[in-house]
Amino acid sequence: MNNENLNSVPEPKTNDEPDAIRFAATERPVTRREAMMGLASLGLYGVTLSIAGCGGGGVTGTSSSSHSSSSSSSSFTAEGEIGPYFTDDSASGYNRSNILSSLDGSDTQAGIPLTLNLIVLDSENGFAAYKGAQVDIWHCNASGVYSNESSESTSGQSWLRGYQITDANGKASFTTIIPGWYAGRTTHIHLRVRSKYSTASSTSDETNTTQVFFAQTMVDTIDTTISPYSAEGKNSTTNASDRVYATQTKGQNLLTISGNNTSGYTAAFTIYLPITTEY
Repeated sequence: MNNENLNSVPEPKTNDEPDAIRFAATERPVTRREAMMGLASLGLYGVTLSIAGCGGGGVTGTSSSSHSSSSSSSSFTAEGEIGPYFTDDSASGYNRSNILSSLDGSDTQAGIPLTLNLIVLDSENGFAAYKGAQVDIWHCNASGVYSNESSESTSGQSWLRGYQITDANGKASFTTIIPGWYAGRTTHIHLRVRSKYSTASSTSDETNTTQVFFAQTMVDTIDTTISPYSAEGKNSTTNASDRVYATQTKGQNLLTISGNNTSGYTAAFTIYLPITTEY
């Protein structure tokens, strides 16, 4: 377990949440600006967006409305800190969609399956699909531990890390698991997007990084009822009290997700380039 907040004490476990829920709502009132963002991401170019579960229990949502300039002006992705656990991914094996194991196939991580579909759009070029962006993701395992960290005793391991190059539709997809949590942080996934707007590979450069989050009800249920997550119990740091969710991304980086705890989940998120601090 990481040590960002040694005074964090998990709250008592509860077991009163249902197993199959569609988690697509925020835990606070939605502002007009955020509502416009949602409409923009669902209605781009009249595309139908379908989000399905990984084997039943999923919910499908569609939209066929056209994209307008009034909604596009409110569409952006807020910058989120890179954090201390980014690692060098220059090895060719990191270019992969399935990140469950280390590059050599060992140390496959247990947890609830998650398919993460990311769409990258160019907000300074008519919201065109951005082909050729490098999208890195990394996150902790079900026990709140990151790979390739000496402080975690995982040096040389490379699970739950990887990148994809976006295709002609601006899409990159990853096969992973729902992350766990560690002291001081809510459940989250790191994203790093290298493009013409920011190509730096230095870990001190945060202009192309953000983080995505899960609905509070969802993670509370998983953390208290589903193994191996339940070994850690309920996280005392909620989305609302998390420093990144609350102050850097203003809550708009909540994933749209469907599925269930047995078969797994599918999540969708649209990244608007350039990632910005102006929100």
